[in-house]
Amino acid sequence: MKTKQEIVSELFKDGTIRELIENVARRSLDFNLQDLEQDIYISLLEKEEKKIQELYTNSQLRFFLTRMITNNLISVNSPYYTKYRKFSALSEEIQQEDIDDD
Repeated sequence: MKTKQEIVSELFKDGTIRELIENVARRSLDFNLQDLEQDIYISLLEKEEKKIQELYTNSQLRFFLTRMITNNLISVNSPYYTKYRKFSALSEEIQQEDIDDD
């Protein structure tokens, strides 16, 4: 049985996560998706070994990854939203205020 690290390495090498992000993001907002990809890898590596192995063995990992990506893109409570989208929105708001003041 493959280890969690081997499974995540395989996902990186074959571009599965990037492909899934591009497919999901096509229907969503346009943000820097490299950050999301890195967050997904980190999240996978933080999960229990047995859970990742079971998802992989039962061919459910793609669905699980798609849900993770979708939740991160859509939810205002997701780590991705909190770290990147919220910050980006606040930065744009501040920049727009500076332009309006001129």
